[in-house]
Amino acid sequence: MFYYSKSRLIGISDGIFAVVLTIMVLDIKSPVNESIGPMTELLKHLLIYFVSFGIVSEYWVYHQELLNGIKKATPRLTITNIYYLCFISLTPFATAWLNDSFLSRDSAVAYSLVIILVNFTQALMFKEVVDLGEKNGIQMSPHDHEEMRSVLVMLGLSIVYLAFAYFLTKYFLIVIIMGLLLRTTVTQVNRLFNRIPRIHR
Repeated sequence: MFYYSKSRLIGISDGIFAVVLTIMVLDIKSPVNESIGPMTELLKHLLIYFVSFGIVSEYWVYHQELLNGIKKATPRLTITNIYYLCFISLTPFATAWLNDSFLSRDSAVAYSLVIILVNFTQALMFKEVVDLGEKNGIQMSPHDHEEMRSVLVMLGLSIVYLAFAYFLTKYFLIVIIMGLLLRTTVTQVNRLFNRIPRIHR
């Protein structure tokens, strides 16, 4: 009679992602005048916003792929997803702190820790879905292996972000942007090579 609803899990997840992406843009203030100082501040805030938007959007893409293949939610997956959403919802706070202090060590470390927590719970969810599939006799496809590998790479990169946040704070944003570009490039190249064998058959 009682079971965990996959549709409600997706519903609350999409709702929180939408709220998080909306709240971040509200923190950007219009410049008080058009002199160099306020315009420079605006550009800094926009840069941090675009980085955070890219990170959260990447999480949403992986999240919808994660839940696409399962028939119903399990208690463990539901609880892990709640913690995942909790850490995602901290992104606007971390982004605002980064904006206000513009790359102080404390704000950069806090931002990195939020990313690590999100990546860690994301990796746990992927592992849980893999275990669920194996229990139901479903073998992982090459695409599934690629996604799992990508999630672990994201977790590894977030630890690199933390190291830069603490020791080389002024390069923090550059490393995150490079990480986002690397993730996108590697994924597209892997998918291209995975299609080649099917094209030749």
